[in-house]
Amino acid sequence: MKNLFKLSTALRWALLGLTFSEISNSIFEGSVVPSIIIVGLPAWALAFNRTFGVISDFMSPAAAWIVDKFGSFASLSAAEFCEGLLCLIVAILPHSWLGWKWSLLALGCLLLVTGQIIDVASEIFEVDISGDNEEMLIEYSGYVGIIMSVGGTLFGTVLGSALTSISITLVLIISSVLSFACTLTRFLSRGSILSATSASLNDDNDDNETDAQHGIPQRHTTKSMRIILLSCTFFLSLIPSLYGGYTTLGYADKLGSHITTVIYAVTGVATIASSYMYLRASKKFSLRIIGCAGVISMIIGLIFLSIPIFWSALIGWALMDLGYSCTARPLIVSRQLLIEHDLLTKFSGWARLASALAAAGGSWLGWIISQHYTWQILPTLSLVPAIILLPAVWSSLHKGRK
Repeated sequence: MKNLFKLSTALRWALLGLTFSEISNSIFEGSVVPSIIIVGLPAWALAFNRTFGVISDFMSPAAAWIVDKFGSFASLSAAEFCEGLLCLIVAILPHSWLGWKWSLLALGCLLLVTGQIIDVASEIFEVDISGDNEEMLIEYSGYVGIIMSVGGTLFGTVLGSALTSISITLVLIISSVLSFACTLTRFLSRGSILSATSASLNDDNDDNETDAQHGIPQRHTTKSMRIILLSCTFFLSLIPSLYGGYTTLGYADKLGSHITTVIYAVTGVATIASSYMYLRASKKFSLRIIGCAGVISMIIGLIFLSIPIFWSALIGWALMDLGYSCTARPLIVSRQLLIEHDLLTKFSGWARLASALAAAGGSWLGWIISQHYTWQILPTLSLVPAIILLPAVWSSLHKGRK
């Protein structure tokens, strides 16, 4: 925890805001399925919500345009304020109104859209408030992983599901308050952002040697490097979408539905462990080394998953989740450090579009293969993009300061 205070004031405010935002979003996400049951929405409402989630992923270039037009601070704070306001409006609507239950479905879709803006804006916002300080941004990214895995995935989703059984209005009010609190942290950090930006501008007058001593990266990427970074994002999303759901369903069909609980428990623990591992490793190793180690872990995991024995598959799932998290975070931070600021916003939008295309394409390809052949060959086929990913990660990720 003592290293937390080495971060700038602006980054500490950003971490607090991220905590509020992540818990708010995951509480609402955890309430989606039980709320559909409680208010009596038809089953297709869940499918519609999930489908709209995929559609919203394709809106990321538009979200990038908004962030580029209005700036990361304005876009981020406005989107988070809108989320709080939308939750509050739905919370105070009379439950006797026939359209109230449908307003919950509409709210879920609208939050997916604002979430796209928040995702893109957050990536640029983190660079802005770090003052282009490489070491601080890498240190900050480690804490982000911990917050997202523990505060969001573990705590928020479970809490949202539990609170829904008490009161849906309570869930909406808590989500609203947390979103407003998140917006407040952005304004509280504004002075620190300006200070960090001023320091960054002053440092631009120093020579390259001084910049290197202060950990300020020299940003220059060629078109080919940006294409490789984009392909890394594509293949990283393609791998789990190709095998993940269908392999889980295959074992559930073979051994019983209770097996999915075991699988989710193992992958959940692996995700939390990977966040801690990344936080520790980022202090000693470069992003390139961590990313390559993550891909190697994924390849070994896929080999274990290819063995048609359940205990082997559990090891494979754990290694896959460890590897995925240890590759995804270095990839995001690398583009924050390497890509020129005026290109980063658009690139972030296109990277999210590439991820959405890979996820959709991989899911359909996995379905076709599992229907016409067998789900058991999917992990083996997933080795192909994983092996392609390894040299791409090695050649494109940030070499680091050590």
